[in-house]
Amino acid sequence: MSQIKKFDLKYSYDIEVDSIFIKITENYKYQESLELEDGIILDFSEEGIPVALEILDISDLFSVKKDCFNNIENINITIAITNSSISLNLLMELLIDNEKIDQPFSTVAKNIINVPEMEVICYC
Repeated sequence: MSQIKKFDLKYSYDIEVDSIFIKITENYKYQESLELEDGIILDFSEEGIPVALEILDISDLFSVKKDCFNNIENINITIAITNSSISLNLLMELLIDNEKIDQPFSTVAKNIINVPEMEVICYC
């Protein structure tokens, strides 16, 4: 990877539509979105940096109750971009029945929008 970028994150969860929106805390200008897979949307800035992630139907994806996303302890995201692919690795730590439970998710998509090679590490 030619560049490594690190960002702090903030998030909001909408229980009615069961979606989470995670974005970097720095200001950015939105350029475009890429749906990595059904309901997993990654937003990019004008500089080609991944800056936001929206996950629809997240309780189904992680097979947990919707109200569990009101108790997110940590979120860690690593995005590795090559000329041919975009790999997303997400780890959420949820508080479920007073126990911290890791909820991992990974996906890979083609880099069809020609984002430059980089690795992005985000956390909150």
